[in-house]
Amino acid sequence: MGKKFSGFLKKNKFFLAGFLVLIWVVFINIFPNGYVFGGGDTAQFIESGESFKALFFNWNGLASLFYFIFFVLGKIGIGNTAQLSFYLGFIIFGAYISFGIFSRFFFKSSDLSRTTTSLFYALNLYTLFLFTGNWGYSYFPSLYVFIPVLVGLFLEFIQTKNFFYGTLFCVALFFASSGFGNPAFALSFAILLVFLVVTAVILKLADPKKLLTSLFLALIFSFLVSLFWLLPLFPQVKGGVESVNSSSILEFDYEIRNSASPIINTLSLIHFSGDYFPENFYYKGINFLRPVFVVLSFIPIAMVAFGMFFLKNFKNKKTFYLFLFLLLIFTILAARIVYPFEVINYYIFHIWGFSVMRGFDKIAIYIPFFLSVLMLIILTEVKNKKWLYVLAAFAILAPLPFFIGKIQQNAGYRVSARNDYKTASMSFLVKIPNEYYKIRNLINNDTEKSFVATLPATRNDGSGISYYPKWKLYGVDITAYLYNKKMIAANASPFSDWSFADEFNTDYDGNYDWLVKTLGMMNSKYIIYHKDASEDSVKQSEFKIKILEEEGLIKKLEDNDYFVLYEISKNLRVPYISWQKENVDIYPNTESVNRNFDEIINLTKKADFQEINPKKYVVNFERNEFSKNIILAEKFDPLWKAYYVTDTGKEMEVRDHFLARGYANGWKIENNNGIKQIIIEYYPIRLIWRGMAASLSALLILAVYIAYSLKKTNA
Repeated sequence: MGKKFSGFLKKNKFFLAGFLVLIWVVFINIFPNGYVFGGGDTAQFIESGESFKALFFNWNGLASLFYFIFFVLGKIGIGNTAQLSFYLGFIIFGAYISFGIFSRFFFKSSDLSRTTTSLFYALNLYTLFLFTGNWGYSYFPSLYVFIPVLVGLFLEFIQTKNFFYGTLFCVALFFASSGFGNPAFALSFAILLVFLVVTAVILKLADPKKLLTSLFLALIFSFLVSLFWLLPLFPQVKGGVESVNSSSILEFDYEIRNSASPIINTLSLIHFSGDYFPENFYYKGINFLRPVFVVLSFIPIAMVAFGMFFLKNFKNKKTFYLFLFLLLIFTILAARIVYPFEVINYYIFHIWGFSVMRGFDKIAIYIPFFLSVLMLIILTEVKNKKWLYVLAAFAILAPLPFFIGKIQQNAGYRVSARNDYKTASMSFLVKIPNEYYKIRNLINNDTEKSFVATLPATRNDGSGISYYPKWKLYGVDITAYLYNKKMIAANASPFSDWSFADEFNTDYDGNYDWLVKTLGMMNSKYIIYHKDASEDSVKQSEFKIKILEEEGLIKKLEDNDYFVLYEISKNLRVPYISWQKENVDIYPNTESVNRNFDEIINLTKKADFQEINPKKYVVNFERNEFSKNIILAEKFDPLWKAYYVTDTGKEMEVRDHFLARGYANGWKIENNNGIKQIIIEYYPIRLIWRGMAASLSALLILAVYIAYSLKKTNA
């Protein structure tokens, strides 16, 4: 046993030493205590030990595998700040191990070449981009960790036709699926596999005659293990894809132009925008070295170009061509409208479904892997390569902030050589003021089903971005994770083409009670009025909110330097689920709300319901004689469905689903005979349970097959 262990250490001494480099990177980048990541379109999942359930249902379970890890960390007392360091470690250690497995089992590479390229895959300008930009601490980039293992297993599978590797691929795909919570990554990965198969067949790395049956079987099981996230996604795909092209927020052609990556940037892993290192050089004292780090970023592609001179002597020549072709294809896709690919890419990205890949990272996430594989082949095949190792070491040093430390404190694109996270006007690292924690008990102990609204509007583009300059937050309102009630964000109105919070800012007619009526109609019980919002927004709206308080429409519960917490008068609040005698049309304007609000109050009665989960409710229908219209105070969505439940337990869908109160979901109950209950459920959640059953069944079959194969091999 001792000899085996010492032999293992000797055989893998460089790879094990690589862990020391990663430990240093995590250690030198320990995040400042009390801070969380909040910015852009995503925010860190905070208070993970308490709010996993809400997140699971809000995201329809898509990221459940990933966030369950943080739920466990929260339960064992690992705080929000420490979880940032854990996430950094998860990505870079996971990427290092994943590429190490790929290189060890699929290329029979040396310990030194495996270590060098694995370190490059873990620590490069793309992974630095993940931690210094918008996507820093969401589940989207988690796919990056699994790419080497997934591609390696799939490549081995199509070459050997041994379904044991196909089985392992399917299992790995299940665990990698959190990255597919954004379906654009699933589409780009599928494109990668298609090109991988086609190119492997052309290069005769795979036999097409013997491949079809194996591929079909792998496709079936890949589909089955993915059903837990695919099934609830299917009903949303068509509308979601179509909305990208028609959205007033994200104009698709503009996004394509704005995210185009010049070929030279793609191949060097330098971000096309210039907002990131090394073009945005954070270190004033050594600013003269910026051109040096730009040059270092070109070492990998220079090594690839150099290796091509020796291709005729490579044992892995075909594999080199395979990954070189994949690099070319994804470089073209990343180029978007860059010459000479603007015409072909225009047509490619206007294919139905491809619009979801408008973001740069959906394509660029694979580029470091292709470069790493090509570097690995060169380091494995080329003789007299000591100087190549030296170059590769410099390539690993190119993302300098990893090694100097304080990522996001002084290396995020919102900071620069002139300021850090404390002095910048906006930062991705923020400290949530204690005042937001102090009202948690008041809100979370309130068992009434209701919403918390936020005011004032700080933007008017409908994106939901909030700006609280007093504590430097610009992005998703991270305080929403503190409370067990859903928020109605001031910058994301549930009404079509009407931002009521923005209109409240600009309305000066002296009559502002329409705002409270609007919020009450949407089942808001509380208002958090942000005094820490942008100065112009507060100046426009603060005196108006005080007028509403003086009129007795809202009651102050808490007042501090950051916000005022109000409770809306009870007689102005409409229940979450209610019966309404007649449908009252509300148009998206203040006049319609003022004219019809009293009628809605008079026609409405609270329904007797039970919450099964945040997306499923059972309404008692027995002895209901008040109304045949039932209203759910959630933004209208065809995927909210209602079902009759008869005395015998039979379910039938209620077909008459209409837009109620200008934003909500309403159903007309046509037949009262024999109806005992009405179930209201968000349809994708119903599909989750079916998908989970299918995925777990498929995994069980795969596990049995793996166990059988291993037993047969060892027999």
